[in-house]
Amino acid sequence: MPDENQPNLIETEAFQQKQIDFLSKGLIDEMIEECYTEDARMHGFTFKAEGRNEVKKFVHLYLKRLSVLGERSIDKLITGQSFIWLEVTIQSMYGEPVKVYEVKFLREGKIYLQLLGLRQGTIWYEEDFLDFKPSDNTKAIEFHEHYLTFHKENNANGLADEFFSEDIHLLTSNVNIKGREAVREMFQNLFAVESGFTPLSVQNITNDTDYVWFEATVKSSLGERRVYDVMLLNEGKVCVQLVGQLLGVLPTEVAFNNHPN
Repeated sequence: MPDENQPNLIETEAFQQKQIDFLSKGLIDEMIEECYTEDARMHGFTFKAEGRNEVKKFVHLYLKRLSVLGERSIDKLITGQSFIWLEVTIQSMYGEPVKVYEVKFLREGKIYLQLLGLRQGTIWYEEDFLDFKPSDNTKAIEFHEHYLTFHKENNANGLADEFFSEDIHLLTSNVNIKGREAVREMFQNLFAVESGFTPLSVQNITNDTDYVWFEATVKSSLGERRVYDVMLLNEGKVCVQLVGQLLGVLPTEVAFNNHPN
């Protein structure tokens, strides 16, 4: 989903290709030195690698786990002004393919935050993260509940004014919009056709000082779906939101008849 208005879109795409070129040559440490900031973070729901050296260790483990699986294909590649969003399917001789998603956030041309989640199956072994101790996610839960309240109340103005930044960039499979007023209009249109919004469960949720990330299941008149939702924060408000599909159909696809905004 290209964004022609961003002057550094081509640079972001070139950055992704640079990473691929390093990896194709087996230059893992060199790739991390070149492409990640010194304070880079690589997070999942069951692991956190903090700092470039820990990221190196994690990437070596990640590639080791991938090496025993089959071919990889990219299902989604979206580049924005300062992020790269990927969904990848990895064939497996042991059964169903493994499906992962990644979001990379860039600062001054290098990755400072990378989130890695699972859409189907797992690449990890049981012993990989035995020592991992999840951080307190109370603030993430409160933030998520605040978000859900706006949805349950069909409160598009509350979302636009209280939850999102002025320069919000929101993307789903068929929505790519920027700015608070565009987001306000999108939610007004969505809430006009959606009713009975009911949260069912939260499978995973985590956060850091600059993001909230969750996987959750909800239902409404537009169907039941399980989604993953990455929210990048700036001064407490969401400045980038990426919503991906795990099960079911996203409400924007149903409401807007699969036509992108």
